[in-house]
Amino acid sequence: MVTTHNVIGTLPGVSDEWIVIGSHHDGPWASAVEDASGIAMVLAQAEYWSQVPQEERPHNLLFLLTSGHLANGVGCQAFVNDNAELIDQIVLEIHLEHTARECRVEDGRLIPTDQPEIRWWWVSKITELEDVVEDAMQAEDLRRSLLLPPDALGEMPTTDGAYFHPAGVPIVQYLTAPMYLFDPQDTPDMVHQDSLVPVTRATIRIVNGMQDQSASALRAAVRE
Repeated sequence: MVTTHNVIGTLPGVSDEWIVIGSHHDGPWASAVEDASGIAMVLAQAEYWSQVPQEERPHNLLFLLTSGHLANGVGCQAFVNDNAELIDQIVLEIHLEHTARECRVEDGRLIPTDQPEIRWWWVSKITELEDVVEDAMQAEDLRRSLLLPPDALGEMPTTDGAYFHPAGVPIVQYLTAPMYLFDPQDTPDMVHQDSLVPVTRATIRIVNGMQDQSASALRAAVRE
């Protein structure tokens, strides 16, 4: 038995409600993609928004790096379970995991290509939110992207932030699933570096796209 910790930072915005931007901070091997790349993207958001005046941040921002991903996401579960009052005030939870290179197999070896691995974007069934995400994808030319409903592969996304979904929080969760996750070959050369900046810019666009949205309005707009 061990004790692990979530890492949290906040920035005030112009509303009393929140946007959460998260990832998990643990991994099993070298873990460059799973999940150092996710941590890098969350830190990039924190750096960017720290340089934006408070009056230009559409909502309060909470940056969340959770622990226990490989123990059934216990860090995310604990955050959701321990912050019921905050959960009702979250406009959107954005989760950023795994910016990966596609690989091909040659003679039993993984050879990274210049292509990004297929990007999965789980988005709550809210038309206005889907439109914001699609516009961000197109603006940043994020090809090889799939926009998926939260229940596309089961009751929840296969992300560390999945537990926000059954709690009723609108979500946008980004993930790739290359064949070398949970493997010693998850080394820094497997990170698709050319994706880091456009995914970061797309996330900024999504946050800005929530400027006129409220937690209650988005929850009321969820389609069956």
